[in-house]
Amino acid sequence: MNFGGLIRLDTTHLENIGPHNKVDCLVVYEKEYFEHREILKNALMKKHIETLVIFNTHVMNPEEHILEEIDNLSKDLDIHMICQGYFAKRYNHIKIHHIEIEEHMLSHHFNLLLATKLQEMRTPEKMFLLQIVNKDRFRETVLDGVTSSPDLTNDIIAIDRKGQGASGKLRKKVQDWLLNHIKEEYKDNPNLFSALESFGNGPPNFPLYEKTFCEVVAETRNTGAWHFTEKTFRPIAFRVPIVYLGSKEMYDTLHGYGYKLYDYDFYQHWHDQTTPLNQRVERLVFFMKHIKQDEKAREQMQATADNNFQIFWNQRKLYYYQNWNKIFDQICGKKNIGRVVDSVYSRCNF
Repeated sequence: MNFGGLIRLDTTHLENIGPHNKVDCLVVYEKEYFEHREILKNALMKKHIETLVIFNTHVMNPEEHILEEIDNLSKDLDIHMICQGYFAKRYNHIKIHHIEIEEHMLSHHFNLLLATKLQEMRTPEKMFLLQIVNKDRFRETVLDGVTSSPDLTNDIIAIDRKGQGASGKLRKKVQDWLLNHIKEEYKDNPNLFSALESFGNGPPNFPLYEKTFCEVVAETRNTGAWHFTEKTFRPIAFRVPIVYLGSKEMYDTLHGYGYKLYDYDFYQHWHDQTTPLNQRVERLVFFMKHIKQDEKAREQMQATADNNFQIFWNQRKLYYYQNWNKIFDQICGKKNIGRVVDSVYSRCNF
């Protein structure tokens, strides 16, 4: 018996893999690899598994020694990693493929309906929205620098999403109640809560977006291993302009995807890691004051938001599926690994 084809790991498969039960291609989540890596390594080296695919949903999880081990094994074995995000180090032998799960999850069709409704309701009263989990020096410095500026104080809505304190606990309680209410009231339409759950920390607070012109986005990680979260794609999906406080690598990657960011000689200074953070935050305040004072700047920012909205809901949504197909073409090509799409296509012959 030969399992053949491309299969997902379960305990039955793992127990039965051997010289008479070989697997052409096995797909495992990173957690499964961590738990069973000695068995999987042994099966690979004995050619009981020809190709191993590790689905890495969180690039901050693998310890570096495990990645080094996988890289060394990949010199002689066919190991692929499908990653949501980017490792801090570039590896020589692991075949790494990148996907954007958070971007795709947010591109749920019901969220497009919500975004369209938001555009009908938007009447900005404030210039900037900051929804930042204030849990490290970077975010604390950004929040303090921006909110303490007398020229910006009255133009900001700042929400600390850390969830601590009475207001944070109340917000979390309301969000949980809302999701449970929707699941109960619309239990025959699971699209609703799968769409809302794609926002990560709970459904978006739409009045915040109705009242503000743009969002200042501070991603979860700016250095080391990183990936884009809903923080990046939420305002893009809503057609809301952004000021993006990510690293140079993140900035360049977004541009590579087709997204644009309005600039006023800001980002080259923001990305200069030789400049102390407090000085870069001063430059951020200067940039935000420029946006506040210059109507043409705001027009250009809205134009970039319109562009990003189209990219998000059209090109990138299409690219997600094309990219998966390309990845498995690269993994399965010329290896006699059966794919469902090939099987179904060949049978559609009446």
